[in-house]
Amino acid sequence: MPADEHVRRSFDTLAARLREDISRQLDALGHELASAIHDEHSREVSAVIEEQARERSRTAQAHESALELARRDAHEESTRQWELARAEALELARAEREAADLGASTRLVEAIRALDRAKTLSEILDTLASAAGREAARAALLLVRGSTLRGWRFIGFGAPLDDAVDYEMAADDAGIIADVVRTGAPMSGDSAATGSAPAFASLPPGRETLALPITMSGHIVAVLYADQGDGEANTRMAWPASLEVITRHAARSLEAVTALRAAQLLTERPDVAGPPSQPRTAAPSHEDEEGARRYARLLISEIKLYHEPEVIAGKRERDLAQRLAGEIARARALYEQRVPAPVRGRADYFGDELVRTLADGDADLVVAR
Repeated sequence: MPADEHVRRSFDTLAARLREDISRQLDALGHELASAIHDEHSREVSAVIEEQARERSRTAQAHESALELARRDAHEESTRQWELARAEALELARAEREAADLGASTRLVEAIRALDRAKTLSEILDTLASAAGREAARAALLLVRGSTLRGWRFIGFGAPLDDAVDYEMAADDAGIIADVVRTGAPMSGDSAATGSAPAFASLPPGRETLALPITMSGHIVAVLYADQGDGEANTRMAWPASLEVITRHAARSLEAVTALRAAQLLTERPDVAGPPSQPRTAAPSHEDEEGARRYARLLISEIKLYHEPEVIAGKRERDLAQRLAGEIARARALYEQRVPAPVRGRADYFGDELVRTLADGDADLVVAR
């Protein structure tokens, strides 16, 4: 083989090798460059992602701080509003209590003044019943006659009880009222207790009942009953105390009126107080006769007051004298004990007053047959 050819082939082989080495180097360099570019891109992406994450974290923290601040502000505002509402409620309750206390005091004073203005036993009892009706949801005034209770006036119970004029009930059916008659002391109770409310007062459980005695000279002549009613309960806290004060004053008023009338009669007829061994010999005067009329009027008025249902029934049935024979006989006995015979001999003042006051002028009603 010629030397040139050998050199050329060697050169070509070396060149091929060089090209292969260069190609391999270029490929490696390309791979390294690509890898470097990829790594740089990854780092850049990671940096961006990390920055975005940090930004989101900062935003979340900012939102959390804003939310916490909002929560704190809302709590503080809620607390402030609650405190304000509580203060307003307390102020309103205080104002309502003051108004209620003022109203109760005003009604109490008005009731006492009205009782002081009453001049007769009937007026006093009517005034007491009316005052009780303003304090309690329902009120009833009943006269005590032995084992029987007779209605004087009912308020708040509705028809027909409020309109009844001849209501009677046995003490055994009177519940708390019977307890007052037996003990002579004020009584209060809960309608849930068996036998607490009287027969005429149907009540749901949990309502307060009250019964107060009305005494004259140590004897119970009547009982005031009151309760919270069967509708919306009376929320006045002081109504039982107010009623007790009014009832006690009414009892004293009844005694005062009775004592005043008796004193007037004794003053107008001084001979009544004198010793029996010193009878009057002078002719009866006009003052004696007027005193006899007044005393007869007092006795008959008390019969009418304490036995009004019998009076009404007796007029209706035309048997008034028979129904009240015992009461009339006792009243006549008292009249004859107090009024001297010379005065009684002038005229039958007791009989005249019996016809005029008890029978409304109808003499046939009081003539026993």
